Amino acid sequence: MNSAECFDDLGVAVATDEPLASHTWLGVGGAARYFCEPVDVDALTKVVRRCHERQVPIRVIGGGSNVLIASSGFDGMVVRLTGPQFCEIRAERPSIVAGAGAKLVHVVTAAVQAGLAGLETLVGIPGTIGGGLVGNASGRGGDIGQRVREVTVLTREGEIEVRSGSDLAFQSRWSNLDDAIILSCRLELEEEPVDTLTKRMQKQWILERAEQPSGTRTVAMMFQDPPGSTAASLISQSGAKERVVGNAAVSVSHANFVVTKPDCGSDDVRSLLEQVRAQVSERLSVNLTPQIEVW
Repeated sequence: MNSAECFDDLGVAVATDEPLASHTWLGVGGAARYFCEPVDVDALTKVVRRCHERQVPIRVIGGGSNVLIASSGFDGMVVRLTGPQFCEIRAERPSIVAGAGAKLVHVVTAAVQAGLAGLETLVGIPGTIGGGLVGNASGRGGDIGQRVREVTVLTREGEIEVRSGSDLAFQSRWSNLDDAIILSCRLELEEEPVDTLTKRMQKQWILERAEQPSGTRTVAMMFQDPPGSTAASLISQSGAKERVVGNAAVSVSHANFVVTKPDCGSDDVRSLLEQVRAQVSERLSVNLTPQIEVW
């Protein structure tokens, strides 16, 4: 059993040996050595500074929709930003300001209800704003990076910074924000009638739901779509759609999703991803980029 004594004087609740499987969509993986859900930025800052002092690795887990935790777990601090301060969403026309812990779908809905356009094509993407910024979440209408005007972060040393302009870089499924903990962001949007935006959002939601497995939550998208094609079509063409490893399998209905069954282990998922990627590479000469972040 790990001890959290090094955090006892901070006045922040820190758990030890927290099972991480329940915090991910795939429902697999080991435990975190330390785990906390700070109530506000002050509490988070204390934890981050202590981790820096003691050289304890720290990670933030959001919605857990694209994370694969190793069976051995994570030998460090895992933080979830679930406190009200981290989940706040407010409209400051023509912008939306959102905390890193706010769910992306809630931010999209709030923007639409405020008559602010530019995020509605992201409505079907799971996870939090923080995760969406780090991975530059994208939909049919573009990526979230196009809308970002400033991001407030907490550095690994425990210092708050506001980044904007040339301090921010976004590319396909990537940003330069993975060196810090995102606290909040300001997204610049355009005004449009609420009815128009609502219809557009509903249409996008239907399209997204049709492209994802239904009836189970223990799923995750395996690979990013390469230019000019889709990972799903390549997996099907290569014959890798039939792949099964232990209790992990490629989804029967949607080839770019892995589905886990009860008693599935992280190694099953990792092996399946490697086998699918290798088969697509061998038969079609395309190297797929993983969408799942492996801890």
